[in-house]
Order: sequence, then structure tokens, then C-alpha cells
Amino acid sequence: MFIRKSWTFWRHNLQRSGQRPAGRTPNLAGWLLLPILLAAIFSGSAAGQERDDDIAVADRLIEALERENAALRQRLATEQKANALLAEINETRKAENAALRETLAAKNETISAKNAVLDAQERLIRDLRERRRSVWARIGDIAIGAAIGAVLR
Repeated sequence: MFIRKSWTFWRHNLQRSGQRPAGRTPNLAGWLLLPILLAAIFSGSAAGQERDDDIAVADRLIEALERENAALRQRLATEQKANALLAEINETRKAENAALRETLAAKNETISAKNAVLDAQERLIRDLRERRRSVWARIGDIAIGAAIGAVLR
């Protein structure tokens, strides 16, 4: 509120003499009150508007942060699903690698068994070649067989 200073002493004395106090113009006090009130209203409304603008900006920032948090939560859920799938794939690969190692070991055992069979056949062939009798010994065996056959008839 505007408080008016009382100038009764000066006012009464100056009014009678017709003089005005120095630096004073008539009815300026009423005119000064209006700009002060307008300034207070506009500054108050400007501050209110700034507060409203600040609140609106804060609301927009809160909404943006909530959207970002929702996106981050969704990304986290997606990453967790992806990690679960990757862990399952990793376990599958480990099982597949173990199965391939077992298959490779079985293949190596089969190859070594086949090599052992081939070695045994080669030894048998070598033994049979060493036991082979000469052509003259065979002819002699045939002659003995023919003579026994002639005698028995």
C-alpha cells in the first residue's frame, strides 16, 4: 500500500500564501501510484508467467525424463532377453563342441582300428608269401597225389 506523507504544516502555510513546496508538482502523487501499481502487477504477472513457464518447462522435462526412463527400462528388458538367448546359444555351442570332440575321438578310434586291421592283413599276406613253397615242391606234391590215386584204383 501506498502511504502518503502528511504535509499539513507546509500545505496550510503554503496554501494561504499561494506558494508550492520546492520539487513538488500538483497531483503527481496520484500519477506515481498508477505506474507503481502497474509495475507491481506486471512484474507479479511476469513472475507468475515465469513461474508458469518454469512449471511448464519442468513438466516437459519430467515427461522427457519419464520417456527416457521407459525407453531405458525397455532397453534393459531387451538386453536381458538378448543375454538369456546368448547364454542359451553359448550352452548349445558348448554341448555341440563336446559332441564334436566325442565324434572326433570315435573317428580317430575307428581309423586306428582300421589301420590295425590293415596291418594284420599285411602281416598275413607277408606270412603267406613266406610260407609259399617253390614250384618244384608243388609239382612233387601233385606227383605224389597222382601216384597214390593210381595205387588206390
